[in-house]
Amino acid sequence: MISLLTDIGAWLRPYQFQLALAIIATLLVLFGNDINRWIKKLLSGRHFIVRLVVFVLVCAFGYGLATVWLTSMLAQQLARIPNLYFMPACLLAFTLLGLLAQRQRQI
Repeated sequence: MISLLTDIGAWLRPYQFQLALAIIATLLVLFGNDINRWIKKLLSGRHFIVRLVVFVLVCAFGYGLATVWLTSMLAQQLARIPNLYFMPACLLAFTLLGLLAQRQRQI
């Protein structure tokens, strides 16, 4: 069993950046509405142009920057996981994301 987990972990290792990107993208999808709602509440009394500019900046640059930066950070952390535990850690992460999506009635 240990050999199988190590082999699967080694097989998945070249895809750790893509796995990190999938996790971060899923988190942004799950929490994007909450973030947008918070920003909308924060800017509720402001002029339309200010709200529009902030919304464009947050959506275009904020989410993009968060995706690039957080994906890189998560990929570095995934690189620290030994091959033996890599597949179970990825499986656990996606299972937790699925449970979180279920809890938020996203699926």
